[in-house]
Amino acid sequence: MFTIADIGSKRLEKVLVKDKTEDPKKLAEILKSDILNLLQNYMEVKDLTVNFDVNTEGYYLTINAEAKRIKTFGILPN
Repeated sequence: MFTIADIGSKRLEKVLVKDKTEDPKKLAEILKSDILNLLQNYMEVKDLTVNFDVNTEGYYLTINAEAKRIKTFGILPN
């Protein structure tokens, strides 16, 4: 048996998910920019594809990156 609070909570969750998915292309572009900046610290990125999807079950992020070469970098601290 669902209470009014349960129903209200589910409705609010759906509204919040809808707000986040209004412009998934924009969010994917922001993520792509941030991920590209991170990856460029370690490799020469040739191609980067980022797909982002949100539904009531959760968030789904797919990242495909192609690199020309891995950059040399220092030793990690202990």
